[in-house]
Amino acid sequence: MNVKSDTMFCIQCGKENVKLYKGRCSSCFASGNKLITIPSDMTVEFCAHCSSIHVGDRWLESKQSEEEIIAEKIVRESVPDENAEDIVLEIDPISQKGSILEVLVKARGTVLELPVKREFTLKVKLNRSVCPECSKHASGYYEAVLQLRGDKRPLDSVEIKSVDGIIEKNLKKLFRKNRMAYLTQKVEIKEGIDYYFGSYKAARKISNALKDQMGGLIGESPRLMGRDKSVGKDLYRIWISFRLPFFHKGDFITHDKHVGLVIDINGKRILIQDLETMNKISLSWREYSNLELVAHGKEVKTTTVTSKTPTKIQLLHPETYQPIDLDLLPEFSDMNIGNQVNVVEIHGKIYIIPPNILRE
Repeated sequence: MNVKSDTMFCIQCGKENVKLYKGRCSSCFASGNKLITIPSDMTVEFCAHCSSIHVGDRWLESKQSEEEIIAEKIVRESVPDENAEDIVLEIDPISQKGSILEVLVKARGTVLELPVKREFTLKVKLNRSVCPECSKHASGYYEAVLQLRGDKRPLDSVEIKSVDGIIEKNLKKLFRKNRMAYLTQKVEIKEGIDYYFGSYKAARKISNALKDQMGGLIGESPRLMGRDKSVGKDLYRIWISFRLPFFHKGDFITHDKHVGLVIDINGKRILIQDLETMNKISLSWREYSNLELVAHGKEVKTTTVTSKTPTKIQLLHPETYQPIDLDLLPEFSDMNIGNQVNVVEIHGKIYIIPPNILRE
């Protein structure tokens, strides 16, 4: 902007033969410059629960203190003069009466490279309300229900404790970016446990984390709950079914004529040890429907080695105490007469269990 005037002397101080700006010398022009325009009053709306700030038509999460938020808003709503440069604001609260905070603003900067200082006072109304997300949380709002079930069996306390721990750990992590990632309630029913989550996205991530760590099957079922007339959209809640398998680690299952001990379960596969060959076999969850539980880990019994040859090993039946001759597999070559071994009977046949891999 060209502020030079045709007048040859300063209209304010009378100084002659100087460069003029709107009829004033640089000193008079700078001294009369307000430097910055600051509103005399403003309102800052906070959420009383989470300290989010209401800006325009949105609520923004903030980790700043109230004083920092107020200072930021003063800076945002202040307008520097077009001739002012290098403006710095120092903002200090003076007093507070009820929800009205009086603030002193000290401004310094340069106008035409001359230092200028100004002071302003303004009143800030502190409006503490409740943001939509906290309001939903307080009202018990939820978008998804995670239904924890055992497939064809009840859940056990160890599984429930593990699931609770995984949920708690993941919610803490998810809440940093999604404040709807909270658990509204946990309801125990005859069939299992229902977990109510404020966020569908969080519930889905948690169900995937459960599957990754514990294995199992996931299904989703949306249910129409109404319609949001303001945006013209149907409102759905999602029921997520998470079923733990009908067997545990340490149980015995059959697959394609293989009798196997379940030695690991996770989201990608079921790992079994074939009791005939001692080979490890990895089964995908696509094969789940073809599996059959044939014995629980608690059915394992202990017996004694009574005889051994280079190709055979003889045991006592753990219940009838009748001698049983079995092929001596390489994995059991270190066994000697009198040793105690773990066995399981499946479909009338006795299998020796490899040591150190049973479910604790």
